[in-house]
Amino acid sequence: METSDLVEVAALEARCFADPWSKALFLAELEEREQNYPRVAVQGTRILGYLISWFVADEVHLGNIAVDPEQRSRGIARMLLEDLIHQAELRGSSYIVLEVRVGNESAIRLYRSYGFEDMALRRGYYQDNGEDALIMIRLMGAEA
Repeated sequence: METSDLVEVAALEARCFADPWSKALFLAELEEREQNYPRVAVQGTRILGYLISWFVADEVHLGNIAVDPEQRSRGIARMLLEDLIHQAELRGSSYIVLEVRVGNESAIRLYRSYGFEDMALRRGYYQDNGEDALIMIRLMGAEA
């Protein structure tokens, strides 16, 4: 993800989420490249999806993943997630953790298919509607 992607990424974010991140939040993600890992999936010049994650000590936190609603079920989220898992392996991370809406069954299935397991429930986590978040974790390396 580059600064030139931000207008399109912010527009994609608004199509995907009821409480979208602002362009300024995405810009902040680009400013700390060593810790932050922002990625886009592109076809030609069009951004089809993106992923935001953070590498902190031996942990990876998957903060956000989104795919254009018109482009879903084409493996774009899988590609982005596989890239993140590969980066976690290269950097020697111990685990990847994320929060997902309990009602987002397709995302939960995706994460489980990559070895993520339920860790905890965070009640009322999402501010737009008070929905609970399922915290999921995937152990890496010898711990997996």
